[in-house]
Amino acid sequence: MAAATIVLLSVLLSIHMLPNRVTLKVGDVSPENIIAQRTARYIDAEETELRRAQAAASAGRVYDPVPNAADQAVKVLKTILTTAIGVRDTAGRLSVEQKTARVRERIGPLLGTLVSDRTIEYLLTTDSAGLREIEENALRIVSSAMTNEIREDPADLRKARRSVMEQARTLVPDPAGAAVIGELARCAIRPNQVYNEQRTLARQERARKAVHPSYGLIVRGETVIARGERVLPEHITKFEALGLRRPKLEVQSVAGVTLLVMTVVLLVAAYLQRFHPQVYAGTKALLLLSILVLASTLGLRVGGSLLGIPLSPAQVGYLGTLWVVTAAMFIAVLVNREVAMLIAALLSIVLSMMLGNELRYAPGALLTALVAIYCVVDIKGRGDLIRTAGSIAGVGVALVWITGAIASDPVSDLLAGSFWTGVVVPLVATALFFFGTVPLERPFERTTHLSLLELADTNSPLLRRMVIEAPGTYTHSMAVGHLAENAAAAIGADSLLARVASYYHDIGKLRRPHFFVENQHVENAHDNINPTLSTLVITSHIKDGIEIAKEYRLPKVVTDVIAQHHGTSLVQYFYSQFTDEFDPSTAVEQQFRYGGPKPQTKEAAIVMLADSAEAASRCLDKPTPAKIEMLVNRVVADRLRDGQLDESELTFKEVSKIAASFARALVGAMHARIEYPEPAPANGKKVEADADTDSQLATTKGGSTPREERGSAGAQG
Repeated sequence: MAAATIVLLSVLLSIHMLPNRVTLKVGDVSPENIIAQRTARYIDAEETELRRAQAAASAGRVYDPVPNAADQAVKVLKTILTTAIGVRDTAGRLSVEQKTARVRERIGPLLGTLVSDRTIEYLLTTDSAGLREIEENALRIVSSAMTNEIREDPADLRKARRSVMEQARTLVPDPAGAAVIGELARCAIRPNQVYNEQRTLARQERARKAVHPSYGLIVRGETVIARGERVLPEHITKFEALGLRRPKLEVQSVAGVTLLVMTVVLLVAAYLQRFHPQVYAGTKALLLLSILVLASTLGLRVGGSLLGIPLSPAQVGYLGTLWVVTAAMFIAVLVNREVAMLIAALLSIVLSMMLGNELRYAPGALLTALVAIYCVVDIKGRGDLIRTAGSIAGVGVALVWITGAIASDPVSDLLAGSFWTGVVVPLVATALFFFGTVPLERPFERTTHLSLLELADTNSPLLRRMVIEAPGTYTHSMAVGHLAENAAAAIGADSLLARVASYYHDIGKLRRPHFFVENQHVENAHDNINPTLSTLVITSHIKDGIEIAKEYRLPKVVTDVIAQHHGTSLVQYFYSQFTDEFDPSTAVEQQFRYGGPKPQTKEAAIVMLADSAEAASRCLDKPTPAKIEMLVNRVVADRLRDGQLDESELTFKEVSKIAASFARALVGAMHARIEYPEPAPANGKKVEADADTDSQLATTKGGSTPREERGSAGAQG
């Protein structure tokens, strides 16, 4: 059962109940509003690409150093100066313009375009000392400039050339000489760092990869695309993130959910085994618990999609609250109230998981469920059902306004939440509870207080039959019910169950009512049979009662009390008759005991004690509070001494409270009577006006009538 529960819960929590496949393509027009049914993250491709482009641009270019770049610059400078000196020395008959043209021709077109005619003319007209000074200053400037990084970039090269021009003006006071030196240095300056395209592209790619994707958030209830809106690439991305394009199961998620479900189910099983063994030992109780949990989880899942109807996250949260509350009510009444609290807490966690780990609605669902559990565990009528609905509504509305104030919700949302929690949740939950418990009670052998109230009606067919066929037994059962109800209330047991079980505990006497003293009027049927047969007839009312209970389809809890209300106690009256003629022995004593079992619950034990106390009280002559208290204590002590309460889980403190409750109830019922003088009867015997029929019968028979259920030593019927 645990394995099946784990599998089914895992399936319910893993799959989409109704996956909505979206087939729209870029450029299509959406025919309807598409609402996000869960919160999801998606990669914003446009923003991510923009940031990556910016990172690549800011990564910069990669340059490699040029070997011997400074030497080449010096070589260029010396080439210009050497050429100018050579032309000056060899072409003395030429004009300055002709010499300038020859220098430009010799230094080549590359350098020729960089050196102005004015500079060449200055070099041609300067003496040797001036040329040496120009060369020294230019070399100094070029060598200094080439120690700095000059990249193969027009802007970087222009900056370096401006720098050497400024150094020349600083170094040489003569403006004309400074201009010549600066221009020569500018011509010699060249990049010492050359651009590497391959390394630059690799660096930019690394920069792009270092940029983390930009994520967008789709909030549950958000409109992904509106009706009539054209589909863009960003819409397709959102559809993918929500799983609407290709609904599929993720193996990792399914494995995680299955592991979580397995852990929870096993922990709940261990909890039940340790703290609620009566639930753990009942296969039907466990099956019912499993069915209720699965049905609630199914309701949560279907409520999340609601057959494709778009719902806001708040509406889904309130629907989830409805199922948590309903499940808690069912489990509290049909299984166990403490188990209901545990399951309500777990279902609240499931609700938060379904809402994308939104924890807002989980506390509201749990607190509302706890209030529902408190109200339904002692429900005894339609008035209590109405009060339950009102309590659920009151707490739900209060929680909506409290959580709304914390989250600063608008008033419109608070009013909508008040409608859901104040009207929808309580009405639907109580309706499901009222109509749903009926088909679940009999198959799973569970009994609610509503069913017990139906049985408590004295106009029920079985009780009406008892009034007609066994009126003494009926009167006795009503009195036992009064005692048992008060005692159960005194110790916190189920008082309604104790009262109803008392009403039906002796229905087995309907098979042979005249064999029991409370139904006898003149003749005692036991006078003509031996004690052994009398005992067999008396004890058979237990078996007969179980058969009648099954015939009338009484609940199992009532049938159990019928079977246990005498336990294995001794039919003392007939056993005493037998031992007057034969020697007593353990084997013989067992023949005069009921077949059991002993009371297994507190309610069954209370009915046993109330049955004996009520029967014994009828034998009291002129009862007083002291006599009644002594009688009750003796009855209880006899049952304790005989071990009849050993399996009932009653404590000594509770037994003491039960005895005190019996004494108070019997004192109130057996008030003092005034004896009225009457004429003496013909046979000379005096009879009290209020003496019951059984007492008269015992007197006229000389005590030969079995005092069935009269005192601790009497015959137990």
